[in-house]
Amino acid sequence: MGNTSCHSPRGGPCLPPIAIPDALAAQAGELQLARGDNLFCHGGTVEKLYFVRHGELAAIRPMVDGGEAIMLTARSGEFFGEPSLFMASHTCEARALADSLLIAWPLAAFKNALLNDPAFSLAFMQHVITKMRLQCSRLERLRLKHAHERVLHYMTCGADAENWIALPGTIQEWACELGLEPATLYRTLSQLEETGKIVRDKRRIRLACPTGMHYAHIV
Repeated sequence: MGNTSCHSPRGGPCLPPIAIPDALAAQAGELQLARGDNLFCHGGTVEKLYFVRHGELAAIRPMVDGGEAIMLTARSGEFFGEPSLFMASHTCEARALADSLLIAWPLAAFKNALLNDPAFSLAFMQHVITKMRLQCSRLERLRLKHAHERVLHYMTCGADAENWIALPGTIQEWACELGLEPATLYRTLSQLEETGKIVRDKRRIRLACPTGMHYAHIV
């Protein structure tokens, strides 16, 4: 419970990483969005809470110069719209950044489950806290200039006690998470492996260097 890994049977769309109470699960519905579709609009009434089984969503606000600002994103294996639990109307619009498959629960039913099921409430709170930490890590990572710095930052933040990390989906999905082109990520992983900084084993990668070591010579 309480992590944002993708619980997916045989590689299919993700399932929620926490156990959903039966009464709430019975009220769930599925929703498909094509890339560019809006899920909800700024000022619209909050009616549902969502989970991304596949794809990517963004919460977007307009800027005064006519542009748009992405406030946060949710990818496969993450909930979306948690702040709306405590709002009557949406403060931004939500848009699919890729073809997406969602689970949608009525907001009132979700809040009722949180109020009446302490185990579910605690697991959901732990998930939200973990997601907040991941969002902060994403923002910090995107400030890094070099591709190898982003890869090593991702691994340092997510590796287990033995420095292993499971590959997050496809190489294209991982490149998107890192803000890189897939070809750049392929090249960077090869460079890191050749210089002994990582060890690759099928769907896993191990960070071979002690935390805090500098990698400025890798370009």
